[in-house]
Amino acid sequence: MQSTCTEIMATDDAFKVSSLKGKVTLITGASSGIGAGTSVLFAKLGALLALNGRDVENLKKIAKECTDCGAAEPLLVPGDLTDEETVKKTVEQTIAHFGRLDVLVNSAGILAMGSIETTDLAQYDKVMNINVR
Repeated sequence: MQSTCTEIMATDDAFKVSSLKGKVTLITGASSGIGAGTSVLFAKLGALLALNGRDVENLKKIAKECTDCGAAEPLLVPGDLTDEETVKKTVEQTIAHFGRLDVLVNSAGILAMGSIETTDLAQYDKVMNINVR
């Protein structure tokens, strides 16, 4: 999902979102989709951003979109959240950089195709660990 500052501005009246100025926000899944769009919107609303995603190049593009909207340079904390150490490192780096964490947007998610008859427990656990945990 490629968002621009202008496109995000068009939705302001519909949502009447209050300012997030100065709120330290960690957004997972920020390298694409809903997480990327949320990053740009939160940037426009004044949040200080820590962005997580697996695709480092896309994270850099989203960070640029955020700074183009006038936001401070986001902290990039790339990594795969299926790894528990990456989860801990992501939160620790955010707090070390900003001194606190005010908002978490958990937008990381995966989709696995299959039915109840063809999906094994390991695949189910992987989807739940990323999408819910």
